[in-house]
Amino acid sequence: MSGFALLYPTYHCFLIDLPTLNHHRILEDNTHGVLSILGEYLAGERMTNLKVVGIGECLVSNNKEDMIRTYALGSCVALVVQHPVSRTCGLVHIALPDSFLLADARKRKEGYCADTAVPALLEEIRRETGLYSAMTSGLIATLAGGARMMRLKNDYHIGERIVQKVLDLLQRYKVPVAAMDVGGEVSRTVSLAVGSGEVFVASPGTKERLLK
Repeated sequence: MSGFALLYPTYHCFLIDLPTLNHHRILEDNTHGVLSILGEYLAGERMTNLKVVGIGECLVSNNKEDMIRTYALGSCVALVVQHPVSRTCGLVHIALPDSFLLADARKRKEGYCADTAVPALLEEIRRETGLYSAMTSGLIATLAGGARMMRLKNDYHIGERIVQKVLDLLQRYKVPVAAMDVGGEVSRTVSLAVGSGEVFVASPGTKERLLK
């Protein structure tokens, strides 16, 4: 059988036989990212320059052909930072506000927690562009995610806390926020077109829209 496996942060694996897709039942577990990838494949979308960012991962590019994408943001937050002059862009998928919440924080990727993800992304862009500093250097930021996916008795809204932590750090580094799409109760998929600098957001049951 010819096919491929899709692995996602929810730790589910879907094995899909593409040539005989119509003869297989695909189980949906509300992982919007899996269905999005299938839609792109079936629509014939050219994906050679699609760069997928997973939880805790960070990616920076100045290749105008690249599309950077992260799937199935629930309470997680996607932070996009751009340097328009050099057309250098970066995206990080953040899962928690602070690394002290994790006993094994040192084993996690730098992008996993906001307090390490924001400086790591800014430093990577600074290195890529040759800027002296990330502060007051013409960088701009965009945020998406931070939804309330579960209602807890103690009202601990982790998505809101991540958003606030990211905003506090961006203010400290003097990086202005150009646009945000945060909160609510829906998952989001975020796409960054490096060439144009445009950021797109899609949610289950809605069309992809430009975030501005």
